[in-house]
Amino acid sequence: MELESKYSEIKTLLAINDGKFDLDQVIFNWPEDKKHAVLDKVLKFIQNFYMFKELKPFMNSVYICIKKTLEIQAEINDYEELLVKNAIMRFLQEYITYSNLSQKEEILNFLAQSLGKLELQPLIINLGLILKPMYSDEVYLNKIKDYEEIEVSYILNDANEIEIKKKIDKWLDSQFISLNNQDELRIKLKEVYDSLVLSCNLSMQSEIYSKLLKEVNEMLAMKLTVLSLMESVDESYEPIPIKKAEG
Repeated sequence: MELESKYSEIKTLLAINDGKFDLDQVIFNWPEDKKHAVLDKVLKFIQNFYMFKELKPFMNSVYICIKKTLEIQAEINDYEELLVKNAIMRFLQEYITYSNLSQKEEILNFLAQSLGKLELQPLIINLGLILKPMYSDEVYLNKIKDYEEIEVSYILNDANEIEIKKKIDKWLDSQFISLNNQDELRIKLKEVYDSLVLSCNLSMQSEIYSKLLKEVNEMLAMKLTVLSLMESVDESYEPIPIKKAEG
C-alpha cells in the first residue's frame, strides 16, 4: 500500500479532517521503509478502538497519542508498545482529571489490579467504556478543547506549578523506570522536586508545596500503573503492586 493510501486510511478510521491531519509532517524526515513499517503498526493500533469510532473526541485523543508517540525517536519494533503505553497514560490521566478524584494513587492501584488481568483488546474496550461518559460530556470537552496538545491535568495549575510539573515530566522521561526500582525513584523524585521548588522561591512549609509533592508522586504512580498494565499484557502475570508514596 502506498503512503498516501495509509494516511488516508488513518484519517478515515480516526475521522480526522484534512485540515487537522499532519501526521505526514511528524515523520517527514523518516526513511521510506520506516514510514511504511510504523504506519502499519499505527493502523493495527487504531483497529483496537474501532468500536468507539463514533466518539469523535475519543478518536481525536487517539490521534494525539499517535502523533506524540511518533515524535519519539525509537526503533521500529518499539513503536507498537509505545503506542499502547502512551494511550493508556493519557486516558487514565484524563479520566482522573475529569472525575476530580482526590485519592488518585488508590484509584491507580485499583485500575492496575482490575485491568491488569486483561489482554490488550479487552483492556482497551474496558478503558473505552470507562471513558465514554467523559467524551460525551460537552461541558468538559469545551473546557479542554484548547488544551488537547498538553497534559489536561495542568489546566488548573498556576504558572509556577505548570513549570515544575513540566520539568518533572521531562525528568521522569529521562529515567529508567521499573516496578522494581520505585522506592529509589521516589527518593530521587523528591530531591528533584525540592530543587525545583527552591528555584521557584516557594516555601517548603506552604500548602502549595504539599499539594504539588502529592501531584508529582501521582505522576510517577501513573507511569508505574501503565508499566504494571503493560507487563500483565505482555507476560500474562499479576501486576506488581504499586507502593504508596510516603508523606
